[in-house]
Amino acid sequence: MSAAARNNCATQFDGVSPGVTNFKMGAPGVETLSKCTEILKKATIHRMDEPNAHQLFQYGPESGDRQFLETLASFLTEEYQSPVQADDMIVTAGATQALNVLTHLLFSNGDLVFMEDPTYFLSIRMLESEHGMKYASVPVDDEGIVPSELEKVLQAHQDYRPRELTERKPFWAMLYLIPVYHNPTGVCLSPDRCREVIKLARKYNLLVLCDDVYNLLHFPDKTAPQRLFTYDDKSDPEYQGNVVSNGTFSKIFGPGIRLGWMELPDRVKDIIITSGMARSGGGFNHTMSGVMTSVISLGLLTNLLKESRKDYQAQCEALCGVLRKKLPTASFKEPSGGYFLWVKLPDGIQAPELLKRCEADAQLTFVTGHVTSPTGKFIDHVRLSFSYYDKDVLAVGAERLMGVLDKIRAGQ
Repeated sequence: MSAAARNNCATQFDGVSPGVTNFKMGAPGVETLSKCTEILKKATIHRMDEPNAHQLFQYGPESGDRQFLETLASFLTEEYQSPVQADDMIVTAGATQALNVLTHLLFSNGDLVFMEDPTYFLSIRMLESEHGMKYASVPVDDEGIVPSELEKVLQAHQDYRPRELTERKPFWAMLYLIPVYHNPTGVCLSPDRCREVIKLARKYNLLVLCDDVYNLLHFPDKTAPQRLFTYDDKSDPEYQGNVVSNGTFSKIFGPGIRLGWMELPDRVKDIIITSGMARSGGGFNHTMSGVMTSVISLGLLTNLLKESRKDYQAQCEALCGVLRKKLPTASFKEPSGGYFLWVKLPDGIQAPELLKRCEADAQLTFVTGHVTSPTGKFIDHVRLSFSYYDKDVLAVGAERLMGVLDKIRAGQ
């Protein structure tokens, strides 16, 4: 889509032609967002009726509104089934903004970032092209990043020292992870591997930035896996503070509100809240955090999450059901939460060829596997999102996908 055309769009997805099933969309669907409309109406009235409501329109505290942080910490403690402390948190304008703030403040052009292979495809662009970081990739399997392979890669690069460490840039390198309901694979980092990653982060002086954006989207019969942040235990004699948990309302509510949070060690928090960005701006998205305080305290987010988990499980099952029935030779692991299904295509089928045919003949599109790989691997994989459409639309789209695959395999 041209820049001029984008100027006239109401959303990022307006460029999708009517009738096209877009399996790329890693976002809540229309039904969820329609619920958010009513929720925000109720919450805004509730918050604006409070005597101090006018303060939400002033510059906010650098770390964020205290009432919001305490309300959010209580909510997350319940949902994670693990303690969350308001003192460990700051407010952000969403996970993307948080990633960019951390990278800008704690790293320099030419610094190293270690990334899973595959990973969130836009993180590759942001970290390499927009922040000038040099990446090294590490394999992922059904239990997440492989610690033994991570250490090999760390050892291979340990002599690379592009700058001196300073008080405000104290880490040698970044490790960018999606440890829970990984994008694109859907896997979760196992507890044993979480412990190994913490050991390696301390040994090699890494900042581990966890995109914890899907953690609360476990299916109803599951529980949220422990985030990596909890394994970097402050009571541990070897604790240094190496892990940041980067959370957002974009996946559990609506991306348009541009609001999130980070759990982070004191030494990282201090760097952010004393930065010009936080001090000049008065924190990040102060007004919306006040409204979301009411969304949480009124129980509206809890109710929405319960409904979303049921919907996403049904949508995932609908998609997987068609694949199991129509494509038994494909390989995939059904996720227990998150947004995505990672599918290995039958032998001899490459994702770019399949995508070209699907867009031309079946009015559907998806993310090809090699786009998610820092090294261009996984050309025989596709990422399918089940978050945006209802189960009936997903099933029909999957049937069309299978039809194109059948034609390719038949040489048509």
